[in-house]
Amino acid sequence: MKNRTKALLNAGKVAIGPQLRFGSPAIAEMFAKADCCDFIIIDGEHAPQTPTGVQMQLQGMSCTDVTPIARLPSADPDGIRVYLDMGAQGVFAPFINTAEQARLGAESMRYPPKGTRGYGPDRTSIYGLKAIDLEEENADMLFVANIEHEDAIKNIDEILAVDGVDTFLVGPCDLSISLGVPLDFEHPKFRDAITTVLKAAEHAKKPAGIGMYGDPADPEGPKRFVDMGFRMILSGGEEFLLARGLSLIQKSFSAAR
Repeated sequence: MKNRTKALLNAGKVAIGPQLRFGSPAIAEMFAKADCCDFIIIDGEHAPQTPTGVQMQLQGMSCTDVTPIARLPSADPDGIRVYLDMGAQGVFAPFINTAEQARLGAESMRYPPKGTRGYGPDRTSIYGLKAIDLEEENADMLFVANIEHEDAIKNIDEILAVDGVDTFLVGPCDLSISLGVPLDFEHPKFRDAITTVLKAAEHAKKPAGIGMYGDPADPEGPKRFVDMGFRMILSGGEEFLLARGLSLIQKSFSAAR
């Protein structure tokens, strides 16, 4: 299956999707079938995911063309290899602060001569029932660097110059903390950092992305970031929706007591 998100970004269009943490195949399937997501990120950095659990979520999404992306604890080649062989079409790698870190992650996603990925496609070859075209597989992979530290801002031009870094997502919370202005997204230091990455993306001719901040329920939220110049937008997932729903239920229960 072609990488829907990569195709959208390469065409200069917008790709929007959530991040899931609960490890539920049913929730992953529900989001994928809701006809509102271009990609879904399975968070294995901040949530207790297991390889088997991630594969089950990938299977839940596989009846759609939503792009499955694995968020890993690091740009570790061994971890990347496992999740790609399970069927992830992209990797979201945290704290990419240097060009060397970016190169390690990007090359781990591609077979030689483009990279260092070892051959063992497993589920991506339908367990051996389908032949794998290595050139097509390389071209279809999406490496997303997480830009979430002041060092990444300083090195952003070099990071985006790395072949195989397809796009990035600004991690606003960690970035603001690194800049010394925790969660103050209107502070000049934070706003200057956003300006820097947008200019670097334009210079590198690569799409910029960001994790949404502000009220996730704001219907104008995604458009606000698109108007700023971002093309890949990461929204809230099942945690936010459940918390929001429970808050509404709590109010209705309280009114009845």
